[in-house]
Amino acid sequence: MRIAIVTGTFHPETGGPSTYLYRLAAELVAHGHRVRVATFGEAQRPEPYPYPVVRVSRRQPIPLRLARLTEVVLRDGRGADLIFANDYGLPPMLANLVLRRPLVMKIVSDFAWEFGVRHGLVPPDTTIEAFQRRRLPARLELVRQLQRQYARRADAVIVPSAYLARIIAGWGVDLARLHVIYNAVEPRPAGEPRQQVRARLGLPNQAPLVVTVARLTPWKGVDTLLQALARLRAGGQAPCLAVVGDGEVRPALERLAAALGLTGQVIFVGAVPQEQVSAYLHAADVFALASTYEGFSHVLLEALAAGAPVVVTAVGGNPEVIRSGDTGLLVPPSDPEALAAALRRLLEEPELRARLVAGGQETLRSFTWDELYQRTEAVFREVAGRPGRGLAA
Repeated sequence: MRIAIVTGTFHPETGGPSTYLYRLAAELVAHGHRVRVATFGEAQRPEPYPYPVVRVSRRQPIPLRLARLTEVVLRDGRGADLIFANDYGLPPMLANLVLRRPLVMKIVSDFAWEFGVRHGLVPPDTTIEAFQRRRLPARLELVRQLQRQYARRADAVIVPSAYLARIIAGWGVDLARLHVIYNAVEPRPAGEPRQQVRARLGLPNQAPLVVTVARLTPWKGVDTLLQALARLRAGGQAPCLAVVGDGEVRPALERLAAALGLTGQVIFVGAVPQEQVSAYLHAADVFALASTYEGFSHVLLEALAAGAPVVVTAVGGNPEVIRSGDTGLLVPPSDPEALAAALRRLLEEPELRARLVAGGQETLRSFTWDELYQRTEAVFREVAGRPGRGLAA
């Protein structure tokens, strides 16, 4: 098949979508498919991929870069058997209207909800579930209706969790066109000792280390994690926290850390390349994720693969990965007291940490790349091979 991939972010940018598409594109090429990628970002020199990647600069005004990306998708789509849009639906939907090519989308969140929270169009504590029923300002309602329209128009929609499938079904997407395909990670051989990794990263070795990896947006709950850390400090424990990632709420989080008396105890690492994310996870005594929403957390799988015991909020797709007490600890969202108690248990009970790590390694057997690839390719072939959708030679 000839597959045109459209995405808002791509390797070497960090994050779950970039990691997923980088690996998927390589697998598709290895299985004999021809791939082209259209994305936002700044051109890399050289582009180290066995397929062409066209990047549309984010420095352009939004209307111009949307128009340019649509132009690229139209060009790539004319020679494609299939357009695969990864959580970025407007340009591929417009191309689909013109070209009538089969369209598969992967949706990992509700963009309208994220847009509304980021731009202050809804209260910052609005959950994704409440957003589905909420009356919205006209501008945001337009975004929501556009998103639902392009999801309904797709020939198939891939989602990374059953939780997210239920939300997307509420947009009017036929259940027969929804496919739950979990994210995956590669098993990793044991690397250098944890203390050695910390020294290489410039992290303190004297205190226990909690690591979180997140785009710094309101729903990632890093403020809750900071409040939990302050409670641990008040109780006589002083683990360090490394916050890996960047985003619009970082200045507010830095101010909160200072106000809570955590200066020197919290390290805001910022955005790092994907290979360094793995190093930070390997350095952790505990991995914590305090989100109020997760469609499916790829970094959660990466933390399990790195051998870190995990404590995560019981939201979204997290309970589809973590069985509390067996493969990690689940806590309620926006509850710093419960999060502090879970962190305290993990820091004080080495036997519990060891049991959860072992359970996490066993869980990863259900999230393999071979399973992800085979199921994704099957969706592509089924959609492209429908009557009137004949595959090119």
